[in-house]
Amino acid sequence: MNAELPSDRQLSKTPGARLLGPQSVLDSLHLVSFLITAERELAETTGVALTLADERALSMRESPFRTIESLANYIAVLMSEAQND
Repeated sequence: MNAELPSDRQLSKTPGARLLGPQSVLDSLHLVSFLITAERELAETTGVALTLADERALSMRESPFRTIESLANYIAVLMSEAQND
């Protein structure tokens, strides 16, 4: 993702890095691209196909896409549910 962004707009690789909202360096297209890449990487790495941007995620009171940490927590929940199915 950072290869596509100018150096002053690159995403910090920290848990608190904002993915969504006014403090995010990502515009909506970059966020969608980031989520698609994350889904692909998860599927290749774990063998589990997840859909991150679904109705459940979009209807949550606090978006799981706020920060890298909130996204990682959401992915952990989805992975746990997928393993229990």
